[in-house]
Amino acid sequence: MSNAVYSILSRYTQPPLIIFGTIGAIFNQILFSSRKSLRSNSCSFYFRALSINDLLVMYVYVLLQWIADQYGFDLSKTCISMCKIKTYINCILYTLSPYFVVLACFDRLCTSSRDANLRRIATPRIASYLTFSMIVIVIAAYSHIPIYTTLFLGPTGLTCSSTNLMYSKINAIFVLTFLAILPPILMTICCITTLILLRIQRRRVMPINQARIRQRDAQIFKMLLLYVAFHLICTIPFSVVLLIAVYQLPAPSATISTLYQSFVLLFNASFSISFYIYTLSTPFYRHEFLSLTMNIFKRCRRIIKPN
Repeated sequence: MSNAVYSILSRYTQPPLIIFGTIGAIFNQILFSSRKSLRSNSCSFYFRALSINDLLVMYVYVLLQWIADQYGFDLSKTCISMCKIKTYINCILYTLSPYFVVLACFDRLCTSSRDANLRRIATPRIASYLTFSMIVIVIAAYSHIPIYTTLFLGPTGLTCSSTNLMYSKINAIFVLTFLAILPPILMTICCITTLILLRIQRRRVMPINQARIRQRDAQIFKMLLLYVAFHLICTIPFSVVLLIAVYQLPAPSATISTLYQSFVLLFNASFSISFYIYTLSTPFYRHEFLSLTMNIFKRCRRIIKPN
């Protein structure tokens, strides 16, 4: 019965996530890359990295998992090598997006600081270095997975996991901490600190050109803040159930297993919703998006009707 409920939830929730997530990621990438007002902002670099990774999650994890759920074809169960590679890549992609958001939150904190050294960090050049460093750190952090993960015959058939119970518990705790607990804490700390700094800045009188830049930065931070709030809504249920599942290892109850699978579906929503949060949250992003849309429409008309 529990598997049937999960199968139904997966069947009707994941395809829309993939479709809308793909559209949103493409629009984010075009907008943050082509609009000068956004391209010159260091936070936009993290948003672009986030949209690329979200797109990869949609097709490398969500789509393949949906095919496995609905049609029984699981790529990770075809051979040991594929089991190791797929598990490793899934963990990396699943983890990168939250940490790109952490970097974006830290970038807004630096932008809002009165310390000149911190403000120098909020540049596209430093953003590219930090993004690359974060990718390397996450890849290294999960390097143990291909070593211990294997394909074996379990009670329910072929299973892609670890046969070492102690490692399974340690890895589950590590994933819980590194993926589900640490990023939301870092996001919250950075956002609260930034809000305090922004409140202090409002009391200062500044030239008109700086005030406009500050207003734009405030709207970008608002976009980020709403995304963080939505991410927390999607992450907290997943984190709580994962914690219970870790406590019940090696055999979580059927109820916890079903809840875990269901909340993974909810967690997947955080990888497909960014564009719609940006569009709905700030007039600045809506204006940039409408301007881009009008430019694309005009170019298409010129191609169709040259004269």
